[in-house]
Amino acid sequence: MNTEDSNKKSYNDTEIINYYTDFNAAGLFHYEEMLIEKYFKAGGRTLDIGCGAGRVTIPLHERGYKVTGVDYAEKMLVAAKTLNGAIDYRVGNILSTPFENQEFDNIIFSFNGLMLLNSYEERLSAVKEVCRLLKDDGKFIFTTPYLDNKVKKPYWSEKAETLGIDTDNMSWVQQMELGDEQLEDYGSEFYLHVPFVSEVEKMLEEAGMELLFSVRRLDYSGIEEMEEELDDNYLWVTKCKK
Repeated sequence: MNTEDSNKKSYNDTEIINYYTDFNAAGLFHYEEMLIEKYFKAGGRTLDIGCGAGRVTIPLHERGYKVTGVDYAEKMLVAAKTLNGAIDYRVGNILSTPFENQEFDNIIFSFNGLMLLNSYEERLSAVKEVCRLLKDDGKFIFTTPYLDNKVKKPYWSEKAETLGIDTDNMSWVQQMELGDEQLEDYGSEFYLHVPFVSEVEKMLEEAGMELLFSVRRLDYSGIEEMEEELDDNYLWVTKCKK
């Protein structure tokens, strides 16, 4: 089973669905509220990629955004619809969407979802698809984990040693290899890529995106109420170069 199939299977698992359904009670994280208020067009046509059970989709809908949620885990969307049946939910993959060019004012890919995609090439393709879907002044908000301040910590230094990687002199292929993680949660296996900040910047440039804002989450909004569910991640806001 490849990593995409493994992730899709995991997000259709009952225990994972129950976790995300319960997690809806968290609502928007503080940093999400801050970024949405600052960068999104109020009430605009909005796409929530990897929407899961609707933790972000529902608050956006309640705030008056014309929101569509898309996720490749069909059973997750069944749960989302039981929580709010008025929202437009679609089963789909960001690598190939049914939407028109420049259909959305706002797009969000929360909870490090972009880094669940199988490879750098797929992540790049996803960002290019986001650019296709955004209106001329539309904004894209997403988050990623990042390796820059962790690479010398025991877990990562031991992993690098096992892989025969000199972290002071890594090739591009070695950066990709080091950042690829196979994780387990609630008995399900997940693929997650942990990038360096420069990798994400390169991806955005290659996708034709203009970086408007990026920052370490903890430096921007501080400790969250649900901090134990988060990691030390990075916030990104972009728009297309058109």
